[in-house]
Amino acid sequence: MDNTSSRFAWWSAATIFLGAFLLFQVQPIISKMILPWFGGGPAVWTTCMLFFQVLLLGGYAYSHFLISSRNLQRQTILHVVILVIAALSLPIMPDADWKPLDGTQPALRILLLLAANVGLPYFILSSTGPLVQAWYSRFYAGQSPYRLYALSNVGSLGALLTYPFFVEPALTTSSQGWLWSAGFGLYAVLCAGLAVVAGRYASRETAAVATQESAAESNEQLPSLEHRMAWLLLPAIASMMLLAITNHLCQDVAVVPFLWIAPLSLYLISFILCFDHPRWYRRALFAAVTGVATFGLCLVMLGDDVDSILRTARITDLLSMIHINIVFDDLISDIVVESGVYLGVLFLICMVCHGEMVRCKPAPRHLTSFYLMVSAGGALGGLFVALICPQIFKTFVEMGIGLVLAFMLALGVLADEFWNAWVLNRLWKQCVAFAICFALLLVVVRAQFVTFSSDAVISLRNFYGMLSVDDENISKPLRHVRKLHNGRILHGAQFFAEVYRQSPTTYYDEESGVGVAIKRFPSPQPKRVATVGLGTGTIAAYATEGDYFCFYEINPNVRLLATTEFTYLSDAQRRGAKVNIELGDARISLERQEPQHYDIIALDAFSGDAIPAHLLTREAFSEYFRHLNDDGVIAVHVSNLHLDLRPVVGGLAEYYKFPLLKVKTDDETDDDTHDDREVAEATSDWMLLTRNERFLKDNVVRERGKIVKPGSYKSIRPWTDQFSNLFEILEKPDWMTEEDLTPTR
Repeated sequence: MDNTSSRFAWWSAATIFLGAFLLFQVQPIISKMILPWFGGGPAVWTTCMLFFQVLLLGGYAYSHFLISSRNLQRQTILHVVILVIAALSLPIMPDADWKPLDGTQPALRILLLLAANVGLPYFILSSTGPLVQAWYSRFYAGQSPYRLYALSNVGSLGALLTYPFFVEPALTTSSQGWLWSAGFGLYAVLCAGLAVVAGRYASRETAAVATQESAAESNEQLPSLEHRMAWLLLPAIASMMLLAITNHLCQDVAVVPFLWIAPLSLYLISFILCFDHPRWYRRALFAAVTGVATFGLCLVMLGDDVDSILRTARITDLLSMIHINIVFDDLISDIVVESGVYLGVLFLICMVCHGEMVRCKPAPRHLTSFYLMVSAGGALGGLFVALICPQIFKTFVEMGIGLVLAFMLALGVLADEFWNAWVLNRLWKQCVAFAICFALLLVVVRAQFVTFSSDAVISLRNFYGMLSVDDENISKPLRHVRKLHNGRILHGAQFFAEVYRQSPTTYYDEESGVGVAIKRFPSPQPKRVATVGLGTGTIAAYATEGDYFCFYEINPNVRLLATTEFTYLSDAQRRGAKVNIELGDARISLERQEPQHYDIIALDAFSGDAIPAHLLTREAFSEYFRHLNDDGVIAVHVSNLHLDLRPVVGGLAEYYKFPLLKVKTDDETDDDTHDDREVAEATSDWMLLTRNERFLKDNVVRERGKIVKPGSYKSIRPWTDQFSNLFEILEKPDWMTEEDLTPTR
């Protein structure tokens, strides 16, 4: 290989690596930038992923068109012009004008925002892999370019792994945007130069290449329809599982870049292994392990049913004799174990999908059409999860559908591998194998029905999540209660019995932090109360004649259910209070309002695990204080299964020099005080920030609240609109230790 050839090879490798790095680094950067504008939920990332997949398809289609064109000079000019225009569109920082006015049509707004701000740079980056590989195969006739695809996936993986551990902790979002834009400028120079060199070389070799291609076409068989469908459907299954499992993890933990990146990294690793060398994908082994793992996960989904069967068959007793205690329902109760299980299953499914896809990859001459079909499959899976499922399903069924398809694929691969082997070389063996596989498939399908079936009175699903309304204790009038759930998180409850109907329940009873703040607030005048997060509207139970209660809620479905299935809001209005619901993100709504002079602001958007971090930044609290009276109280609901929000709220209290109180309630009642209302009780943790001396000296406040001492919680970097890191508080909080808290007396 001469010096020119060597330089071209290294040049191609550098361009494809940098392009892939930028292609995947921009995804968490731009997603985190716009996350606060659309509620901070997991669907923001899912919609962003859909955009990236569709634009990847567009980039591959463009590269296919460019390589198919015989006019080499036009190819070079067109590509260089688009590179220049894309570079001139930088930096990738969306203007504040893109902030939505309300919570309607979030998916469409996200897609338009991304198209306007990062569309062209991402489009040209997405074409890099197929284009450079095609140029490489022309320059080095007879050499396979597919290992360059593995290199591009290494670059993509590097981008993903560096973001949560190096980029996010060290740089603000604006700095990330500027740094990425500078990297794109370097990429544009490399790619433009490579395009010019490849075009000149191809022009000199046009006749020879044409002759070689003509001979190849005469001897080469075109890819079959079966193979082309495999290029489309196998990536679709992998993409669907990627988004479904990412969505599941973000709903149960938090919308943090790490939980976006971990599944996507495993997805890319499967690409790297499968494209690098056939030795990495042992189809029989991976298909068998995938089938077992998928079936095992479905057994865990069945939980209590499996435990009951094991107890009935006395298998549990036999296992306990050898000191093995298995409770299926508890296997994924720990979030670390649960995340590991789902990520492991995702990796196995991706290995089977991508391994089978690579097994039927075409000759280099069909390279761009192959990548076009692969990207179309990825976009198809993303379209199904992000847009179609929220419209046609009331629950999150896409993961269940993917598990069933993956299990069937694993069985199909095993059948193809062993159909002519001694294992299945007789008809009776084939019949037995079919019966066993069919029985296993029935278990897998049943697990999905059990998991996603519901006895809810009503279920609704949209961009912001799944809501369900359930009735409990219907046969006991005094204990008959209606509850609202967002996924698995309780968002409020109300009794049907008239004697209890207007009583605050769950996290909002009179002993809770918000109950203490409203009931003991020292003001003879009607109160002005704002709540970020509507739920069932339970806080309105404290409203009296002349009071003004305003609820800020981003999800239209929450407003619908709170006003039709619960009566807290209408009961408050009948008592003479004024109740208002502001639809849209609370930060954006407050920014657009004149000072509202609230006495109490309750922040109740963090009991779910996918918390909107933008509501806990310094800038957010500055906005709250703008609307709060000087003697007002901010009550922050910090009950959470997996996140310790104390360092965040404590840091804000220290920064703004506010005394910080912790008010904790539990759902345990003494026998002497037991009544029917305990069925609607829930443990709650609230933190109160106020400088109101009369409030702080109130006897009830002093009894119920405890001052949180500065320095009693982990010190973290302060959260701002430019920086927040949920990963560093991703742990189960341990509240109310004596050394951390002191009485207010």
